[in-house]
Amino acid sequence: MSAVPGSPTLSVLIVARNAAATIGAQLDALAAQHLDAPWEIVVVDDGSTDGTAEVVDGRAAAMPGLRRVAGPGRGVAAARNAALAAARAPHLAMVDADDVVATGWLAAMVTALDEAELVAGALEIDRLNPEWVRGTRGRALARSVGTFAGVLPFAHSSNLGVRRDLVDRIGGFDEGIEAGEDVEFSYRASRVGVVPRYAPDAVVHYRYRTTLGGLWRQGRAYGRVRAVLGRRLAADGLTVPPATTARAWLGLLRSSPGCEIGRAHV
Repeated sequence: MSAVPGSPTLSVLIVARNAAATIGAQLDALAAQHLDAPWEIVVVDDGSTDGTAEVVDGRAAAMPGLRRVAGPGRGVAAARNAALAAARAPHLAMVDADDVVATGWLAAMVTALDEAELVAGALEIDRLNPEWVRGTRGRALARSVGTFAGVLPFAHSSNLGVRRDLVDRIGGFDEGIEAGEDVEFSYRASRVGVVPRYAPDAVVHYRYRTTLGGLWRQGRAYGRVRAVLGRRLAADGLTVPPATTARAWLGLLRSSPGCEIGRAHV
């Protein structure tokens, strides 16, 4: 790992909560990255009870640019803001504790941030996800910048690059919403004329949730925030179409392992 203390060029920011089973693979992938400049990794441990801290601290001796800080315990947006506050670099990149950066991700993200204030890295969905999840969730994430409701381009927080000066101009993540903080952040960036630049070479292997309970909780949170964001976008003349929630859940039920709902008639 070439990350060293000092004045880093890039801060890699990871928010973790009970991620002991996955964060080691992410940190190992980051340790294998190469950059001809100082960089650092900041892990915000937001109240984990499963040994996440031990996994991170166990790698810190061999990764001198790795730091663990305590999160505020007020939700993911607040934890991301804690990561922003702890970071020391002018370029910032966010990845998640349950994903894995691909070879060359770091250098590609730095190059992209040299050219754009807000960067949406590529998300690869085959490596870490079973076929049934890939088939139901679609491949839109793997093709381009994310698009909220078909009307707003946004950078996914699982592979997001941003310059510090843009954060200083528009503020951090909205701690008043429980999900979609990356969409809301991208919305405020768009209001000052900044849209995310797609970086196809900055690849993260992305992990979907794979239990129906986890997918349900995630979908419910996004459903609630969709209405909130819809009202904000409406102020700028953008109309958010209604979500097709029932159809999406029927597709998940049909495709999940062991489920026979509707399969005889598909």
